Amino acid sequence: MSDRPSKLISYSPLRVSFGGGGTDISPFIDEYGSAVLNTTIDRGVRVKYVDDGFPLEISSRDFVKSYLFSHERRSSRSVSEKIVDLFSSRNVTSGRVLMNSDVPPGSGLGSSSALTTSVINVINNLNGRNLTALELADESFLTERDTLRVTLGKQDPYAISVGGFKFMEFQGNNVRIEKFDQHTTFLNALEKSILLIYTGKTRESSLALAEQVEKSRSGEKETISRLLSLKSAAYEMRDAVKSEDFHKLASLVNRGWEIKKALGSNVTNDKIEKIIKIARSSGAVAARLLGGGSQGFILLIAEDGKLRELQDRMVKLSRLVVRVSFDDRGTRIVSRS
Repeated sequence: MSDRPSKLISYSPLRVSFGGGGTDISPFIDEYGSAVLNTTIDRGVRVKYVDDGFPLEISSRDFVKSYLFSHERRSSRSVSEKIVDLFSSRNVTSGRVLMNSDVPPGSGLGSSSALTTSVINVINNLNGRNLTALELADESFLTERDTLRVTLGKQDPYAISVGGFKFMEFQGNNVRIEKFDQHTTFLNALEKSILLIYTGKTRESSLALAEQVEKSRSGEKETISRLLSLKSAAYEMRDAVKSEDFHKLASLVNRGWEIKKALGSNVTNDKIEKIIKIARSSGAVAARLLGGGSQGFILLIAEDGKLRELQDRMVKLSRLVVRVSFDDRGTRIVSRS
């Protein structure tokens, strides 16, 4: 297309899930629906396209690797090679694509879906299509599940495409999103109480979720009951935000984490439990591992006035302990020329 931009950058914010994660994964969501509470934050994934006239090149700082478009196909293909296929199948066979994330892949903040939503956003913009946030989420979810072969729930692509602090319900093909525009003072206080602490390792979400998916598929009663409890807790979290009950929300985050740990043998480990125990004795009123389990970032919510003390203590346990801000916007084009 002659009217294609010569440069294009899409940005997708990462997400923090407070509760309900796990209920958004098939086959549970197909029968029982899902409820989740999450926010996007001021760290994210950028996908930059530069039309230099040469054959398509995909590079990633995170994987320290590059790939070139080729008409030859191999049976075993990495995610990056499949992304090359996505571009080439949509008539983008030249130029450079640079993919960079603010956090390591597989760290529990939805980086896979952040990458996918920005890739799909770039491809559609190059082809003259401007999708709504929900259209982008729909296409990204199907791409990640069916093309990239990632085991994922619906939460991440929708949370990231739409952006903001929100409660989300999924039932069949329908999604309902509730934001909290009347509670900005409460959300500002919550934002200033949050720390993310990195465990030092990452994991592949598909592996971390495999046990839960298998138990759910077989209809194991205990797993179904636990997932229903997580869904119920997400509704209670929504109500806690509406009533601006900080400690109720914190207690529900803790309850959700206790339920989550029982969903699989690889959800937590001694290191994670040690960090959480020390955090709780150092000013955290809530703590939970983010994502599917086993590694990544731990979410801490500090008691009022305890954030600085908590961060000082946590930096002795991890090389990366960060405060965050909420991002009200979802996936978007940030530069075009």
